[in-house]
Amino acid sequence: MPQWFALKMPCPVANCPNRKNVLLNWVCAKDENAMEISEEGRLRCASYFWSHNDKIINWKFDCGDRSCGSPHRSTHFVSPDYEGFSHAMSIAVANSVKADAEWINKLMLNLKEQYKQT
Repeated sequence: MPQWFALKMPCPVANCPNRKNVLLNWVCAKDENAMEISEEGRLRCASYFWSHNDKIINWKFDCGDRSCGSPHRSTHFVSPDYEGFSHAMSIAVANSVKADAEWINKLMLNLKEQYKQT
């Protein structure tokens, strides 16, 4: 059974200004419920009635930054690459008191496997 934690990390999209040490609480664009992450490499919306649950690689992100040069300026929802999501997770887990080393290791292995298949 997977362990789920609130998704709190910087923007995982390459070249985004919110990629550096800014922890964001991510919410679902459809219903504004909190997003959660599991060590299986999956994200889900924490909605009781309308739960979205899929592999990380299938999600797109919009941190709301519309500044000049931001990748979100013209295309709001952007898919992160492996390096971008890994970087965001490294900052997130460094600030987490809940996820242990085994959970983090499983997440990174699953994430690597997802991006290897593309």
